[in-house]
Amino acid sequence: MKKLLLSLSLTAAILCSCSKTSDSDSALREIADSVRQKFVPDRRVNVFDVNFKHADGKILLKGATTVAEAKSELLNSLQAVNKNIIDSMIILPDEKLGDEIYGVVTLSVASMRTSGDYSAEMATQALLGMPVKILQSGGWLRVQTPEGYISYTSAGNIKRMNRQEFDEWISSPKIIFTEIYGFAFAEPNSGKVISDMVAGNMLKLEGETGQYYKASYPNGKIAYVDKKQSKKFDEWYSSISLTGDNIADYGKRFMGIPYLWGGTSSKAMDCSGFVKTVFFMHGIILQRDASQQCYTGQPVDIDNDFNSLAPGDLLFFGSKAQDGKKERIGHVAIYMGNKQFIHEATQVKISSFDPSDPNYDKYNANRLVRASRIIGNIDTKGITTIQSNGFYQQQK
Repeated sequence: MKKLLLSLSLTAAILCSCSKTSDSDSALREIADSVRQKFVPDRRVNVFDVNFKHADGKILLKGATTVAEAKSELLNSLQAVNKNIIDSMIILPDEKLGDEIYGVVTLSVASMRTSGDYSAEMATQALLGMPVKILQSGGWLRVQTPEGYISYTSAGNIKRMNRQEFDEWISSPKIIFTEIYGFAFAEPNSGKVISDMVAGNMLKLEGETGQYYKASYPNGKIAYVDKKQSKKFDEWYSSISLTGDNIADYGKRFMGIPYLWGGTSSKAMDCSGFVKTVFFMHGIILQRDASQQCYTGQPVDIDNDFNSLAPGDLLFFGSKAQDGKKERIGHVAIYMGNKQFIHEATQVKISSFDPSDPNYDKYNANRLVRASRIIGNIDTKGITTIQSNGFYQQQK
């Protein structure tokens, strides 16, 4: 009987202790959530990972953030309710990286995932020659791309650099691949492939040999690229004519390219990746997702039978705010004029708002939410040129 009472007493004590721990964790989590909402409302562009671990009557705060102010407020708020907080949370970029917080993509298209695992959902892609900021390292790298998007990629996809190496890469003359798809070769006219190439890939210009540019990859590998499929970056950039008609017309070059969730290359792409690629090939860097792009540029009236829209404007689809529910944006397209738009939906195709048009898209016509004008609003929030973007500049 005594043994039974002792067992029941111990069980009750354990349950009581677990209940207190659970209540404590719940309170701590509420504080962390409040701080996250204040400082990191969009986890796609900033990090706020918080974990609590109990050890010897103390609470170990673990995790990482890119916002130092968020960590400071979190600690102050936690210690106000519990003095036994031990800080083990790191600020990104991780100081263990030293000066190697810079990187450049080394293959035509690098997949970026939501976590460091090949089975994880693809978040976005990065192109050959694209600069990134490295936040954490390991078998996978946690990186940030020029539009601010944060995700994970295999360490083999990135050439890590210190600041001097990165500045040398950034300041060196480049070529840009301008065709939808092609190859770089080991020798001129050799047919021996070094790698495939997609629109927007960039390599360091090393010289010229006949109809080929001699170029080098971020890791120093030498290749030859056909001049018919590429241009010197400075010449290409200065020749860009950023007009709505040119944006709409260029989009047609991708007709039939298949849909890929997370895709941002001319191999395959999603709806916002298609828009992003079209503008990138006009020297403009847009935000990654449709739900981010819709808050950039100048809003355009969509209620006047589309008369206020101009070619090159972005159209956003989803559901409007109503009945207490927030607006939701899930799709984006480029307006072409005459009530037509081009978008990536199963494949890149042209659709219409006009019921008499063979390409009439009733589904999207009924869920148009808003429109935005990018042209004329360069270097405003969420819209930069390649040259004005800090990732493409030497680091001071």
